[in-house]
Amino acid sequence: MRRSIPLASDEARAVESLGKRLKRARLRRNLTQNDVAERAGVSRLTCIDLEAGKPGVSIAALVRYLSVLGYPDRIAELLEADPIGEDLEQVHGRKRATARRDVEDF
Repeated sequence: MRRSIPLASDEARAVESLGKRLKRARLRRNLTQNDVAERAGVSRLTCIDLEAGKPGVSIAALVRYLSVLGYPDRIAELLEADPIGEDLEQVHGRKRATARRDVEDF
């Protein structure tokens, strides 16, 4: 059973907007939800939930969906530019846990 994740109204609007864009991109490619589900290796319900902007869908499912559309790297590009984080780092410095694993310097 999928967990429902509560979102603030602006976050919910962003997820709904993403869902609409996914649907538009699928339709432009003349793909059905079944086509995308089969190619992505997810259920049709997952595709329906993604396109409806439901927040309980996994990042992995979103990445698989984007791969079918031809955009497998789009998630990784989201924070390619991080002006807010860069400004905070300049003001406060970078705070890290004791280990540096899984933290990339770009």
